[in-house]
Amino acid sequence: MQVFIAGSTGVLGRRLVTEFGDRGHSVIGLTRDATGDEIVEARGGEPRRGDLFDEASILQAAEGADTIIHAATAIPTDSATPEAWELNNRVRTEGAEALTKAAVEVDADQYLQQSIVYVARQPDGSAYDESSAPNPVPWTQSALDAEEIAVEAGEQHGFDVSVLRCGNFYGVDSYYTRADGEGLIHGERPIIEGTQETLLSYLHADDAARAFVAAAEATQSGLWHVVDDEPMSDAEYVSILAERLDASAPGHISNEAAREAMGDITVELLTNAWPTSNDKFRREIGWEPTYPTCREGLTQVVNEWESEGFLPDSE
Repeated sequence: MQVFIAGSTGVLGRRLVTEFGDRGHSVIGLTRDATGDEIVEARGGEPRRGDLFDEASILQAAEGADTIIHAATAIPTDSATPEAWELNNRVRTEGAEALTKAAVEVDADQYLQQSIVYVARQPDGSAYDESSAPNPVPWTQSALDAEEIAVEAGEQHGFDVSVLRCGNFYGVDSYYTRADGEGLIHGERPIIEGTQETLLSYLHADDAARAFVAAAEATQSGLWHVVDDEPMSDAEYVSILAERLDASAPGHISNEAAREAMGDITVELLTNAWPTSNDKFRREIGWEPTYPTCREGLTQVVNEWESEGFLPDSE
């Protein structure tokens, strides 16, 4: 198949270019500049320039594709205020509009939409699955809107639509994973008090990419939760990472102090339980994670950091 990837230079997108290429597929990566071109070319893809907010450029870039993937995001790294998420909201929704229109115009067979399992988090923190009613908050509403745009377009124009709701990404090159690692080494990544039993759903970025390839090759419509095998609290996740780094055990911080230091959205993410499972995706697509839990995944992350010399000296 010929795959067109929006978001081809991001944490997930770079992996998608590599994974699809390794499976023998032709890959077109949407880029915005020469740096993006180099990233896509280095992974065996064909870079094509375009802008998600310019539908004509997307149509031209997607020419010839039979599979279109929306893996583009603009998750803020320098601010956790609601205003900082506005660009990400536009990337999700306006991007979905542009890419589904392109799917129609280039006569693509299928469209894959990246989403997040947090859109269906239950108010009481109980376990949930793909059949659970969505429960979006302001910063996840756009993810749900993008899902609906994709599904409606597929139903109207007759192409398959796969919606992959992913867990909380972590990986070697993830900004937040690296920030956690540096913070732990310097004693600056605390655990929020009272979160030891608050279960979150995680996903290694490598496994996310393999999930998209598996879904694309399955060529069927569906909504799936793509997470690892064991929900885990942020407290346990951070403690495991500290152990792998041979760093001091993280300290604790109050909810109020965490909001001052991390922002409301980050605290909301880490203090509200959102445990879900990959059962449906495993059953229908046949995928399984290479890193079943964060224990294995964070071991791989730290080993890679050591190999590349990323890890700073402790103080």
